[in-house]
Order: sequence, then C-alpha cells, then structure tokens
Amino acid sequence: GVVASGGMGIVLKGLDVALNRYVAVKVLAPHVATDGAARQRFAREAKAAAAVVHDNVIPIYAVDAFKGLPYLVMPYIRGWSLQKRLSEQGPLSISEALRVAAQTAAGLAAAHAQGLVHRDIKPANLLLPEGVERVTITDFGLARAVDDRSVTRVGVIAGTPEFMSPEQARGEDVDYRSDLFSLGSVIYAMCTGDVAFRAQTSYGVLWQISEREPVPMRELNDKVPQWLERVVAKLHAKRPSARFESAEEVATVLNQCLAHT
Repeated sequence: GVVASGGMGIVLKGLDVALNRYVAVKVLAPHVATDGAARQRFAREAKAAAAVVHDNVIPIYAVDAFKGLPYLVMPYIRGWSLQKRLSEQGPLSISEALRVAAQTAAGLAAAHAQGLVHRDIKPANLLLPEGVERVTITDFGLARAVDDRSVTRVGVIAGTPEFMSPEQARGEDVDYRSDLFSLGSVIYAMCTGDVAFRAQTSYGVLWQISEREPVPMRELNDKVPQWLERVVAKLHAKRPSARFESAEEVATVLNQCLAHT
C-alpha cells in the first residue's frame, strides 16, 4: 500500500519476505530520478546515511533501483509525523517540544559526524512512533538529491521554504549549521503552532528568512520561557557563524533545559 506521496517521491509499505517483516520503500520520483547527478548523489548519500547508527535516525536496510528508479528500504514505523501531530492537536507542551528538539539535535549530531547534512529538517520529516517517546529523523540523502535536481530546473524551489536556512534561501552552499537554523524553525512551530516565516508566496518566504526576524514566540504563546526564546534566536542567527557550534552542543543545551523544566 501507499504510505505517503509527495513531489519528490512515494513511500510504499512492503513485506520483506525473507525476514517476515514490514518495511517502508521510498522510491525517488521519476522527474528527479531522470537526472543522473541527482540519482548518483541519492545513492551515495543513502549509503552514507546507512552508516549512521543512532536511535533518532531511521535505519536504512537497502539502497537499490527498479527500472531506473532508485529506492530505499527502511523500517516501517507505525505512528505519525510531527507535522500531522501539530496539524491535528496544535502546539506541544514546552517539555514535549524540548524532548523532540533534543532528540532531533542528537540524531543530527550523529549524521553530521559522518559528514552528512540533512538540508530538509521539518516537521514532516520527524516521525513519532506509536507508544514510544522517541523521534526518528527520515529522508537523509533525498534532500541533497533534490538540491542537485533543482539547479537544473529554473524557477523550482527544492525542499520546504518555511524551514530553509538563509543560505539555502540565497542558493548558497550549506553545511551542518543550515540544519541548526531549520531546527530552530521546527522548535518555533512546536511551541506556537505556526511557522516562523510566513508570506503569500514561496519567494516571499525566502525573503523573510533572509531579511527579517520572526515574531517573538512569547507573543504567540506566553508559556514559552525567555531562555527558550533565546535558544531559538541563536539557532535563527542569519550568519551561520553566530549559531551554536554544533548539533551536539544544541542537544546538550536542550537536555539541560528539559531537566530544568
């Protein structure tokens, strides 16, 4: 069956007959897969992502292709995405938001240690399994493949504009600090139920990200502590060098905040 679909691919629920287990099969969309560089980057980064062993990063069982379409095989996780959770139930409590953010930062730290940058951290790519208080980051590899494809299609924006970093919005090269900015936007959404940067068009959103500061979180939710607003403001620094040193540092800070709450 079809689990999810989007502009860049489709996720299928399948059965691994040899091991008698359900799996998720993510197939790259044909319009992306026809680009040779994107296809090669997808396979290379998917294999690199398979080397990341961490509780908060989805394991990759296999990378292969079928009739020219690359695909990944991953665990089938019963649950919902953070995006669906926010859409159906609104903002999270401060302690819940801190837990999700700290675990996401820990997963990113493990990936960054392998030289991987996610490039598309957003609520839809954070899974919340049923009955388990653990966040799982998905879509490593795919985001970079999409970035490659985007440069050959004039006027196409790869990824989700609302959660991009300023350097992504400007079309510049990005490193791990781009993921930290996106994490700041995820925390903002978890605490307020709204995106940090909003405009009528995608290009308007990119301009907001590059040039404007978001409405302070405490104006939208007075339960947000000032110290958490300061953490998000640092993650949202326009200059990458003004953000935290690493995802590991962010995870440490957020876990300390969680213990405090």
